[in-house]
Amino acid sequence: MNIGYVYNMSIIPPKGGNHVHALELLTGFVAQGHRVAVVNDNTLEAARNFGSSEPELREFANWIDVLYVRIDGRYVKSMGELAALHALVSSKPIVWEVNAPANETLAFSHLSGLLHWDRSSEWLYKRVKRSIHAYRKYPGINSEEKLRKRLAKKVDVAICVSSALDDYAANGLGIKKTLVVPNGGPCISAEEINTRASKAAPGKFTVLYSGNTMYPWQGLNLIAEVIRQAEINHPDIRFVMAVNQRSDYIPDTKNIEVKVGVGRDKLFDEICQADLCIAIYPEYFWSKWGLHNSPMKMFEYMACSAAVLASNIGQMRDILRDETTGLLCENTPGSILRKIVFARDNPALLKKIGAAGKNLVDKEYNWKNNVAKTIEVFENAIEERR
Repeated sequence: MNIGYVYNMSIIPPKGGNHVHALELLTGFVAQGHRVAVVNDNTLEAARNFGSSEPELREFANWIDVLYVRIDGRYVKSMGELAALHALVSSKPIVWEVNAPANETLAFSHLSGLLHWDRSSEWLYKRVKRSIHAYRKYPGINSEEKLRKRLAKKVDVAICVSSALDDYAANGLGIKKTLVVPNGGPCISAEEINTRASKAAPGKFTVLYSGNTMYPWQGLNLIAEVIRQAEINHPDIRFVMAVNQRSDYIPDTKNIEVKVGVGRDKLFDEICQADLCIAIYPEYFWSKWGLHNSPMKMFEYMACSAAVLASNIGQMRDILRDETTGLLCENTPGSILRKIVFARDNPALLKKIGAAGKNLVDKEYNWKNNVAKTIEVFENAIEERR
């Protein structure tokens, strides 16, 4: 099968979850014996790269058997070639990979500097200021959603990374056939995990936070307050923060070690060496779809047999069972810290949780399964077109 994969970015080197997602799928398609073409990304030798000129797009459309398009928080109107491709491949199936509605951009308006538990006058002032900032974005969001709905009329199937996005694709975009395929994690052997874990220095109970500090939905401000409270009340707990860059939210305390620019391989070392890994996300109160993310870090934690502490919302609540396959908390510093202390005080249960989480990834939530499910969607769509 010849797969045309359009994602509007260069995925090598991977800089975030969106890059990893595209890379895992693309390399997985090739590993399964399929051929892949992309547009304006010459970073991966495994894929055939086409430019965005009209003759090249026409050649691209003639070469492929199915068009696969990544739809995320970036506006599709910036993908100048997308409308042309939709027209050029009208006789072939079009599948959308739905990762975010257009209103994801409001996260920067509503959440940046605002996710704070202290409803002070300063907080209220910032909230009003940010609400005005968000209000100005609505015309662009509405225009983008109209464009998506128009293009979606030609979409055969939408593969959605969360149940919230399945709702968005079906009821927001009007796509009749949808399928939920969450993000995944790698399949890592017990031997590799033990080797990575053996590098850990003996000592305090270690909690790992990993995330991109430029994204306000990473829960960094909440974790910062947890770290401050833990320094006073639980000084035996050590925090490791693997981040892409420094942030004003990162506290200057003695119980924290900050590691900036950790590569993916080194990040897996940090995960395997931690006692508990955290994935905290806020609810998207401005969106009718709610929190739509499929946190890739959660699956990577679980793949390494690390127990996960996650927010009790969205896909995290859909997948994890509290004190069985993970730990769930409310989005307050007190709730998060209580769960961390519970984890510290129950090491045997923590190991069982880590093993159960890894079992979930090994059996279901892994990239190999995601590739197989996606290929099956392509094959069924091609057959139906015939």
